[in-house]
Amino acid sequence: MTETVPAHPFDDMEALAWLRSQPDGRVTASAAELGRRWGWNRMRTGRRLKAWQEAGHIRRNAEAIIVTTSATPTVTEELDVTVMPAASVMRRSMTTVQLAALIVALALACVSAAFSIDGLTAIFAGAFWPVITMGAALEAGKLVAAAWLTEYWHSAPALLRLVLVAMIGVLMGLNAVGVFGFLTRAHLEHMAALDLALADRTAETEARLTMQRQTVADLDRRIAQIDLAIEEATRLGRPVGAMTISDQKRHDRADIVAGRQREAQALASLQIEKAKIDAQRRRAEAEVGPVRYLADLIGTPATDLERPVRLLTLALVAVLDPLAVTLLLAAGTPTRRAGSR
Repeated sequence: MTETVPAHPFDDMEALAWLRSQPDGRVTASAAELGRRWGWNRMRTGRRLKAWQEAGHIRRNAEAIIVTTSATPTVTEELDVTVMPAASVMRRSMTTVQLAALIVALALACVSAAFSIDGLTAIFAGAFWPVITMGAALEAGKLVAAAWLTEYWHSAPALLRLVLVAMIGVLMGLNAVGVFGFLTRAHLEHMAALDLALADRTAETEARLTMQRQTVADLDRRIAQIDLAIEEATRLGRPVGAMTISDQKRHDRADIVAGRQREAQALASLQIEKAKIDAQRRRAEAEVGPVRYLADLIGTPATDLERPVRLLTLALVAVLDPLAVTLLLAAGTPTRRAGSR
């Protein structure tokens, strides 16, 4: 067997075609020698030979590797050296499921990147646009690295594969931090704004209610004093004096009573406003009703609503970016239909 180094590493179809091109489809060589001839490492060569043997494409014994005739016509045609470019294109064509996986992976990656970059800008608020630029570049690099590993996993050096896998893991961790910051900030800002608005209105209404109650009570006290003076004069047997006091205080009392009615109406209006604020507070509490049910489900006290929110956020972070990367890897992985040889 002539030892020649290929211009580029063979793909599976080219390697099988090379085996068929040998005299009688028979080769006497070790896996290491075939790997050098095809531009592969020994491990990949051994795995592919074993897979081809299980698929029935070749037979192996202690002396040689023999290409069998059990391959289907379609496979035989693809192995022809003269049509190898077309075979490579056929091997690389994507199925509908792989195309859907690629589209969903890119969509998830875009959403995850947007959330992560927004969360990172909140952490590094002093460098808004640089953080956006850096985050976009890192997200793109992560996806390209994952796609590259899918394509060249078997031919790439082990050290390069290890470094890229580590870098992808670190970038996924940074993405998780950014997404967690974005989601928790959105929850906390909403709850804080709601609580602040209701607290301000409640404090103002309570202060006005207190002052109004004091005004009404003061008017009641003044009316009671006038009535007590008339009653005391009558009790002491001085009806003329009582009538004189009544005449003197009649207009004052009438004015006070009218003022008391106005203040009582204002007090009633404030009580109605407070009731509306209480209703708004109850509606705000209803917004976190699902969180309360989640807290009950995981056994968290109903007063501690932040823990279930954090757990839910962590669950979202755990699947958002990893699912995007996994689907991207799946979209680039060569597959065969079930039942095909």
